[in-house]
Amino acid sequence: MDFNKLNTKEVRALDGKKLVDTVKNIRKELVGLSMDVYNAGPQAKSKARNMRKTLARLLTVGAEKSGAGAKKKK
Repeated sequence: MDFNKLNTKEVRALDGKKLVDTVKNIRKELVGLSMDVYNAGPQAKSKARNMRKTLARLLTVGAEKSGAGAKKKK
């Protein structure tokens, strides 16, 4: 799965287990990219930036699905 091209529609289509696994995989890849950002240059920086955005999308959708992101009615 290409994590750089994961859009919101695709993220919302994932079930809970797949969502958690994808978050774990992205976090592992980001750890691996941390040193590449300093050594490889602009390509690694843009890849890391896109992966962080995808991770944020995944976490946001995960929070929405779990009900933590729902607003309470007064």
